[in-house]
Amino acid sequence: MTRRLLQMLGVPVLGVAMLGGCAAVSDVAGLAAGSGAGAASANPAVGIAVGIGVRTGVESVRRYVARRRQQGEQDAIADAAGEAPVGEPRPWQIRHTIPIGNARGELAVVREYATPLATCREVVFSVKDGDHPFLFTTSLCRQAARWKWAAAEPAVDRWGFLQGN
Repeated sequence: MTRRLLQMLGVPVLGVAMLGGCAAVSDVAGLAAGSGAGAASANPAVGIAVGIGVRTGVESVRRYVARRRQQGEQDAIADAAGEAPVGEPRPWQIRHTIPIGNARGELAVVREYATPLATCREVVFSVKDGDHPFLFTTSLCRQAARWKWAAAEPAVDRWGFLQGN
């Protein structure tokens, strides 16, 4: 009876966890691994330790992947802005290897200026989400042969995982 009840509850609980999106993956993985280890060893301390370890590892991997994907988007914007003359709008887009979260928009270089360390550009760009474009600004600087994102962390929710949330 207990096993049957767990099977019946498992599907809805898993479905609710999946609705939470990527942020819940580490929690679900830690819960599953900890529960399995605790049950297999009959020691709750082992289950807790394994659960915490798995959750921490999965969360680290999730954040790494998110940072790499964001870097790809920032590099796509920087590449398009590096080729654009000042004041001329240009389209930009990123196509990820796993086609989830592909982004596109337009950008315009507002100004270019030289500092003792590098030549930099201020850029206004949009990110289209359905029919609604969101506008952002950033600074780019020339690094060797290409332009790179110079702003450490845009302070908006869209880039929240870069801020340690």
